[in-house]
Amino acid sequence: MAFMACGQDITKLQESLALKYMVQMPVQPSAHPPVIILLHGYGSDEKDMFELRNVLPKNYLIIAARAPTALPERGYQWFNKEMIGANYNGRTVSIDNSRNLLVTFIGQVVSKYHADASAVYLMGFSQGAIMSYETGLTHPVLLKGIGVMSGVMFPSLKPLIKNTPDLKRLKIFIAHGTADNILTYANGKAASDYLYSLGLNPEFHKYEGMPHSISNEEIADLLRWLK
Repeated sequence: MAFMACGQDITKLQESLALKYMVQMPVQPSAHPPVIILLHGYGSDEKDMFELRNVLPKNYLIIAARAPTALPERGYQWFNKEMIGANYNGRTVSIDNSRNLLVTFIGQVVSKYHADASAVYLMGFSQGAIMSYETGLTHPVLLKGIGVMSGVMFPSLKPLIKNTPDLKRLKIFIAHGTADNILTYANGKAASDYLYSLGLNPEFHKYEGMPHSISNEEIADLLRWLK
């Protein structure tokens, strides 16, 4: 995954909550800090997304979570992949398991760090982006917003979405590159269009020529969205 160069100071892995994670405390101590929870992609781990802590706002508590399932070759996954025809999909049981773990984890993070429960953002790349959809759109009361980078919304999620006032107020950032050959640009645009059809107002960003990665331009747009 390619994005802005960051420092190498990686903190100790934390193992006390439902998911293993890394944490960076706000630069300025706060009684109830806002929170950004970062979710990595398939075959990666928490250290990958944790690099973003160097460009994210310093007043946030930054958490990078590790997916629950170790892969035999390297890294971790949020769910078992499968193909339905030519379409990328995930097995419902493993998606449900990770969604439930994330719901629990979010509550635990807020409790442990005395965070602002009204200012929690969930952001992910690839499988992490998919889990941001899965968690945010089914449990919007837990989050202020979701940041979806190079993701897809599975058809199995749509029946679970309830068009409630909490969903209406959820902030949604969607970003996708036109040269993505893993999860195609069409997937990102289709998800945005579907959310618009529900009366939501996602902020959609298209990046010409960007493959399955995160760019500096995307990070700049994400930071503007946060503000």
